Formats: sequence, structure tokens, C-alpha cells
Amino acid sequence: MKYEDPKMEAYFRSLPLAVQSYINQSGIDICSMGDLTLIGEHFANNLEGDVPTVDRNS
Repeated sequence: MKYEDPKMEAYFRSLPLAVQSYINQSGIDICSMGDLTLIGEHFANNLEGDVPTVDRNS
């Protein structure tokens, strides 16, 4: 995905590849940095929920 705003492009490229892929495959039209941030965080949080975590405090 290519954004005209360099800040949006930089943020998109900073997302995990799986999140970038989800966004690209969704076909949604992202018009602002706020939209991109919300969507990126949503997908990143959902992705984290799919990965088992290890409790290092136990």
C-alpha cells in the first residue's frame, strides 16, 4: 500500500508484516493518519491475542 503522506507510509511500514497484509487484503480506504493508527492498532492487538504468551514472573 502506498500513502501520499510520508508519516502514514512510515507508520504503515512500521507495523508487523502480518498487520500490513491484513490491511492490504481488507481493501478498506484509509484516508487519514488517525484511521490508519486505529486500524493498525486494532489488527496488531488482535494479532497479539493469537500468539501464546509466556508469563516470566512465575
